[in-house]
Amino acid sequence: MKVFASIFFFLFLSISAFNQSSPQKVVLDTILLNNGNVVATHVVDTLGGTITIEKPNSRKHKKTEIDKEEIFSIRFGGTGKEEIFYIYDTLVGNDFTIDEARKFIAGEQDAQRGFHAVGVSMAAFAIGFVSGAYEGNFFAAGPPFFFDGIMTYPAIHVRRRKVKDIKIANTDPYLYGYYMTASRKRMLHSFLWSSIGLVSGLVVNFTVINK
Repeated sequence: MKVFASIFFFLFLSISAFNQSSPQKVVLDTILLNNGNVVATHVVDTLGGTITIEKPNSRKHKKTEIDKEEIFSIRFGGTGKEEIFYIYDTLVGNDFTIDEARKFIAGEQDAQRGFHAVGVSMAAFAIGFVSGAYEGNFFAAGPPFFFDGIMTYPAIHVRRRKVKDIKIANTDPYLYGYYMTASRKRMLHSFLWSSIGLVSGLVVNFTVINK
């Protein structure tokens, strides 16, 4: 009987020590920004015009602030409750209601996740490269930058296979959010890859063609 009691006692101590040494699950708060980005962090203070947060896994407990005007909502990990910070006010440019703003943000997030503009990037690089390799001078920048300007006009179509909630995919706020983000991504990709192509073409012109 004493043997069983001793075994049970040592098992109890082992389990207790394991539980104490095991890392505790960290519960984070989730901040949803108006631009569609999501920040998982610790919210320290919500008073005033800014939100004070503490970066997780930071040894120095580094704190930073986010303007409340940039935040749509915060979901607190401890309670699971969501607090809305977005205010419908046409006088300050917040023309969407809370429900419409949520759809707008969903459009932004789907565009961030599902719109890549691969064809535009390839075309921009090719035009930049050919122009740089052929011209080899200041005027080589003309065609790629002209192409970048044209990329502001073509229509943008929603990648429905990447849509998270198909029920809102045809609403105006969602489409507007999707278009704004996708258009910005397309322009940035076009400018980036046309610049890379241009520099690559100029290098080829100076080192190979006109060597």
